[in-house]
Amino acid sequence: MALSTDLEILNRVQRDVSGCFLQYVGDCWPWTTIGADGDKLKSIVDQCVARQRESIRLMTEYLAPRQTRVEAGAFSADFTDLHYVSLKFLIKQLIATQSRVVEVIDRMSTMLPSGDEVLEILEVVGRNERSNLAALKASGS
Repeated sequence: MALSTDLEILNRVQRDVSGCFLQYVGDCWPWTTIGADGDKLKSIVDQCVARQRESIRLMTEYLAPRQTRVEAGAFSADFTDLHYVSLKFLIKQLIATQSRVVEVIDRMSTMLPSGDEVLEILEVVGRNERSNLAALKASGS
């Protein structure tokens, strides 16, 4: 599908972010936290989920009054294969999927002209998602 308007671009990012693995993990926590490290990792993931939800809220508030439909992403059925894995393994998966989220945002941002309102929103969303990626990477080391 060719993306032709700034709203289509933002809606694509909205769909990708709202259906990503980090949101799935935030909605469904079957991973066991054991000891201080587990509690610390869960706290980091919870902070990332909250920051990402703020990105989703920002995009939704911009899109909703400007078009008839705001697309929410669907979680992949593949995510269910990752239940009951260790938190260390989970963090590695989150880093990999969060890297792809950042790549999508960066790629979509190049499709917008400088000064575009949507580009400004994507820059904020991109900063949030890069902060999430950095936090996940720091927790995985």
